[in-house]
Amino acid sequence: MSRRRSPIWKSALSILFLVLCCLAAPVALIAGWARTILLDQDDYVQAVSPVADDVQIQYLVADAVTDQVVTATLGETPTATQAVQAKLLSQVVGSAAREVVGSPIFATTWRQANADLYTAVAAGISAGWGEPVVLDLSPIATELQAQIDAVSDTLPIELEIAPEDLRVQVLDAANADTVRRALQNLDRAFIISTAVALLGAALSIVLAGDRLRALMRLCFGLAIGATLLIATLLLAQGWAAGQSGNQASAVALEAIVDSATQGLRIASIAAAAISLLLAALFAGLGALRGSVSRPSLAGQ
Repeated sequence: MSRRRSPIWKSALSILFLVLCCLAAPVALIAGWARTILLDQDDYVQAVSPVADDVQIQYLVADAVTDQVVTATLGETPTATQAVQAKLLSQVVGSAAREVVGSPIFATTWRQANADLYTAVAAGISAGWGEPVVLDLSPIATELQAQIDAVSDTLPIELEIAPEDLRVQVLDAANADTVRRALQNLDRAFIISTAVALLGAALSIVLAGDRLRALMRLCFGLAIGATLLIATLLLAQGWAAGQSGNQASAVALEAIVDSATQGLRIASIAAAAISLLLAALFAGLGALRGSVSRPSLAGQ
C-alpha cells in the first residue's frame, strides 16, 4: 500500500515556508552575531584585538598608515617630481610602519583606537549623528617617527609626522549614520528573522507529505543559505572598503571588518557543513526506507 500524497496546496505552502526559512535563517545568524559583538564595547574590542597579532592584517594597517603619511606630506595630487618622491617615501615609511605594527605598542594602540571607534558608532548613537568615524592611530606617531629618523638620510625630503596624519577616517558621516540606524533596529531584525526562520522550518515540515524528505530539503536549503551568507560577507567587506574615501581608509576598514566578522564566517562555514551532513543523513534514511518498503510491497 503506497503512502498518501499530500494535497498540492499543502506541498506548495511547504515549499514556500521552506524558502522563507532559508532566507530568514542567515539574517537571524547575522543579527544574532551582531547583537553579541556590536552591542557591547568589550566584546567588540575583544573581537578585533587579534588584528594586532595577525601578520596579514598588520600589513594592511601598515599600508593604511603609509598611504596616510605620504598623502599628508605630498598632497592628494602630487606633481611628477613628487610622484617619484612618493615612491621612495612609500618604501621607507612602509618599512617603518611594518616594524611599528609588529611591536607591542601597536596592540595597545589598536585596542584603544577601536574602543574609541565603537564609542563613535554604537555607544554614542544619540550624540554621534552626522559625524564621521575615525580610527585614531596617532599614539604610534612617536615610534614611527623614530624609525623614519633612523634612515632619514635616504629620504628626498624632510618628513615630520603629525598626530593628525595617523587619524584615518574609515566611514564618512553618511555611511556612519547608516550603520547607526542599522544598530538601532538590530534587536527588531533579530526577533523577526528568528521567528520567521523557526516558523518557516516547522510549517515546511508539518505541511509536507513526506516529512523525511522535507527535513532533507530543509537542511540542504539551510546549507545553501549559509554558503550564500559567506559570499555575502565577502562582498559586503569589499563594498564597505569601496565606500571609503581613500586607500588608507579602505585598508583600515577592511582590516576591521575582516577581524570583526571572522567568528561569523567560521559559524557560517560550520552551519553549512552541519546542514549538508544532516541533509545527507536524511537522504540516506529516505533511501533506506524505500529499500525496505519495496520488498514489502512486492510480497503483497
